[in-house]
Amino acid sequence: MYTFISYASDFRKTAGKIKKYLDQYGFNCFLAHEDIPPQTVWPEEILTALKNCDLFLPLLTSRFTESFYCQQEVGFAYCRKVEILPVMISKEPMGMIADLQAVRFNEKKLASSCWKIVQHVAKRESLSGPILDALVNWFGESDSYDTAAKRARMILNEFDFSPNQVKKIRWYIKENSQIHQTKEARDCILKFMDKYSSYFDEKYRSWYDSKKASRMWMRY
Repeated sequence: MYTFISYASDFRKTAGKIKKYLDQYGFNCFLAHEDIPPQTVWPEEILTALKNCDLFLPLLTSRFTESFYCQQEVGFAYCRKVEILPVMISKEPMGMIADLQAVRFNEKKLASSCWKIVQHVAKRESLSGPILDALVNWFGESDSYDTAAKRARMILNEFDFSPNQVKKIRWYIKENSQIHQTKEARDCILKFMDKYSSYFDEKYRSWYDSKKASRMWMRY
């Protein structure tokens, strides 16, 4: 997926932080101040990015509404009928995107605000594939019991996964001891198994309940 972040120049620092956060989860963001090489003609690069983006994220601030370029970018994305997700920093959606539901963004709570964007896009069928793939890998890379439990709570029963994604999660549960040995993730994992019951046979469930899988916390 390719994401175009539209922002006023005075907001570039926060826009950079948003890009860094979202790129962890497969958004592949274009940010003009960071992604246009030196000595390149800006309008041409921006136009190319607008033509190729799958998602358009306008960061709505006071300066954004006053920016001629930002308004042109919105108009281009709207006419292309690309997915637009307004991010409401200090201004509500206006003009051609006034009727679109926006994500409220609090700069003081950057991580949780960015996570709202991830949640929204991961639930849009037309865009969700690469985001969910990244989230599955993120879960599988859990390197501690606490991390595994936290990530299990955040994603396993929050999103709808494809058959291949479910199979990969199933593999991660079995192969990553930080996941299958933590008690705190157990309820989430069992609920996930129930939801996708056709992928978890009795043999797998018996293993998950066995001493081998849960020896770190169950008493026998």
